[in-house]
Amino acid sequence: MQTTDETTPPHSLSDWKVLFPYWKSEEKWWAWSLLGGTIGLSVLYVQSAVWFGAWYHRFFDAFFAGQVAHCLGMLPLYLLVTVGSVAVHVTQTYLTQVLSMRWRLWNTRVYLRQYLSEEAYYRLEHGPNRADNPDQRIADDLSQMTVQTLKLGLDAIDAVTTLFSFAVVLWNIGGVFSFDWHGHHFHIPGYLFLGAVITTLTASGILERFGSPLIGANYRQQHFDADLRAGLMDIRRNSEQIAFYGGEDAEHLRLSGYLAHIATNWRSVVRYTWRVNFIGEIYTGIATVPLWLMLAPKAMAHALTFGLYSQINSAYTQVRISLEWFIFNYADLATLRSVLQRLGEFERTVRQQPETGIERFASEIPSVQIRDLTLCLPDTKPIARIGNLTLESGERWLVRGPSGSGKSTFLRALAGLWRHGSGAVSFNMRQAMFLPQRSYVPSGTLRQALSYPATPDRYETLSCQRVLEAVNLAGYSHRLDEIADWGDVLSPGEQQRLAVARALLFRPAILFLDEATSALDEGNERRLYEALLSALPGTTFISVAHRDALCRFHDHEIVLGDGNAVFSVLEK
Repeated sequence: MQTTDETTPPHSLSDWKVLFPYWKSEEKWWAWSLLGGTIGLSVLYVQSAVWFGAWYHRFFDAFFAGQVAHCLGMLPLYLLVTVGSVAVHVTQTYLTQVLSMRWRLWNTRVYLRQYLSEEAYYRLEHGPNRADNPDQRIADDLSQMTVQTLKLGLDAIDAVTTLFSFAVVLWNIGGVFSFDWHGHHFHIPGYLFLGAVITTLTASGILERFGSPLIGANYRQQHFDADLRAGLMDIRRNSEQIAFYGGEDAEHLRLSGYLAHIATNWRSVVRYTWRVNFIGEIYTGIATVPLWLMLAPKAMAHALTFGLYSQINSAYTQVRISLEWFIFNYADLATLRSVLQRLGEFERTVRQQPETGIERFASEIPSVQIRDLTLCLPDTKPIARIGNLTLESGERWLVRGPSGSGKSTFLRALAGLWRHGSGAVSFNMRQAMFLPQRSYVPSGTLRQALSYPATPDRYETLSCQRVLEAVNLAGYSHRLDEIADWGDVLSPGEQQRLAVARALLFRPAILFLDEATSALDEGNERRLYEALLSALPGTTFISVAHRDALCRFHDHEIVLGDGNAVFSVLEK
């Protein structure tokens, strides 16, 4: 859906809070030390610029007075200070890059912990309060935040340091502007400095007035760019299915829609950027005119030498550039504010507590306890009433019913992923395992994919080879340490067999299977269930399935339909 100006979330001062945690973290001493070193070098660099301004004054006065020998004697010190100034600037840049990377890494670790805690990653995709493209916010926005904040922040500190340093110079060498008006005599000390302040603040106010819509336009542009990247990733992940369907035209139409949103919003970005650049360039072009007008009385009084003008022009320019920090950096500030807006929105969404409804409690008892459980849709419309049920250790339950009756929703509720409804469930969650219909196969080595969610060093090679053989994947035993995108290498049926192999390795006390063998033929399905029952005789099984052939592997049945659950014992 295209985001318009009216639906763009408003910028809030609370969004700036995302900048602060790092500076109060366990890395604060490193952070403040690097920042202090960078600021110290910045001050030193500015002071060298002040020295250069005074040096230019003396040098050019002597040069135009014909004192060539004196000028040549001044050059060695100039070259020495130049080398030192360059060294200071290069070191400052290095410290800034180190600080930027440390800040980004710390922020990314924190955001990843938040993203992977309490199923936040699931709620962001399926919950009522969603945040679009969380991957972009973690990978791209955090990087932009650290780089832009340090760049703009250090530039601002450099601007303030330069302002104070050259304001003193400009105030002292500019003198006093005196004039008579209506019989009164007026004296304005530091009038060159005051003139620079007034003209720059006026231009900044005009720029904020006409350039502020650029913030919302940048926010929307990041959103639409992320949508296009997500659409291209969908094609990569589902290339085979798209090829089978011959869906190239449909995908082209979908991506063209994303591209149209980008193009439409880009026109807004270009329009507002044009405003900002136009005002900035106009100001830059006429910025020296006020100085000439203010120096006219000195020139007419023959009180302005070339050396003095050189120093005044240098100091005035430095003061003006310092005050123009807001003007020159307005586009970057607009981008940073939109990035902070997206990160603030992400944090608020992640920190929202899961909605109340079905409660889930951890327990050490071997059974699964279900109390007054009712499943509902998000609009509170009931799907199925389960009621009270206890699944004792070692029992095997088959969940059946027509499509849409709530079978998979029942398992999601047990997993804590579905909160809509009422009631409570409790079981030993540390000893439970869920096998969904579509198994997740991470990239990396096959050993990593097989051991997931445990680390690959948890299981011995012989154990891995045995479970692969048990699920009819013995042909992959010699490829355990081969790195590949196994989600593409393995067929859907092989992926389901790999998931069962994980269960054989993990040996859970409670195993939930949500049509976990639906992609298999009956022979392979029978072999997997026989392997599970043989290896895990004391495990409680809860299987969602449609095939009658699975009844032989279960001793109890839950049939969902007509809004109620019916429990029965299966006859062998």
